Amino acid sequence: THFTRLTIERDGQRFTARTETAPLQAQVVLGSGTIRTSLFAATDDANIPDAIASQMADMFSGDIDFHRELRKGDRFSVVYEALTADGEPITWDGGVGRLLAGEFTNNGRTYNAVWFKDQASGKASFYGFDGQSKRRAFLASPMEFSRITSGFAMRFHPILNTWRQHNGVDYGAPTGTAVRSVGDGTVEMAGWQNGFGNVVKIRHGGNRETVYAHLSNIDVKK
Repeated sequence: THFTRLTIERDGQRFTARTETAPLQAQVVLGSGTIRTSLFAATDDANIPDAIASQMADMFSGDIDFHRELRKGDRFSVVYEALTADGEPITWDGGVGRLLAGEFTNNGRTYNAVWFKDQASGKASFYGFDGQSKRRAFLASPMEFSRITSGFAMRFHPILNTWRQHNGVDYGAPTGTAVRSVGDGTVEMAGWQNGFGNVVKIRHGGNRETVYAHLSNIDVKK
């Protein structure tokens, strides 16, 4: 991969300009930060690209619900691949490679993971320091974490006119945000249900069932 450099030189009373093509250099970068208001605000402060923040959320998606469980004071460290041009890091997502390792301390509990690829099989995934895959049977959240999504825990009751806790989990996100099943399963119901709007019910193994309600649209069938 190459980049184009514009070079301007002074020659007496004149300036000359020329373009040069040079190879990008790959390097391993270490970054760390502390949550004050949000994950992306913290990664912005640490000059960590959004693509790496998203990969970090995916790395720990089986351990932490990044929409609801982040706390002020949570800490993280990441090691990732980056490309540089003339020694300066490229900040756009195309200049960022794989997240290689990460550590996240959430509410006093620390999680670690590294990226490993088996050269023989070609399979790759994130693994904990104990050698176990970080891929869980169930994800902590039905939505991929991004800069534009957020969560909340209370629901406004339209009759009692109060904010009340309920047994489900509410997520706030722009209309059209993709909702994913938190685990493998079979769609048992996909359609309209009074009180819940567009609903998808999924049956998982072990008599487990998850329900996704108040959807703007449904793209699956029973």
